[in-house]
Amino acid sequence: MKLTEAARVRRVPRHGFRADRSVEALFCELSDGQTKPWYQAGSPDVAFVSTSSGLNVWCCDGKFIWSGPFGTTVTHPANDPSGAAALLNSMIAPHPRVSTAA
Repeated sequence: MKLTEAARVRRVPRHGFRADRSVEALFCELSDGQTKPWYQAGSPDVAFVSTSSGLNVWCCDGKFIWSGPFGTTVTHPANDPSGAAALLNSMIAPHPRVSTAA
């Protein structure tokens, strides 16, 4: 009886959130943009992507989390990896310089 209960508890529900799958989708989206992904790892509960620019994106509790400009914490829904990739790419993209010469 105990073995049956233990096996039931360890399984992730089919409708449950999977951080590793969200990070895998984000990894694929980032491969097409400015922010090149370097490494990904995790479990169904917590996962992360490390980028070549030194930015780490964590995924847990149904959201992506990373440090934005000036040390702010940015969160984005994990069910929108393309939106998160667009935000990350715009944050990393080089900004055009404004000339002050007259």
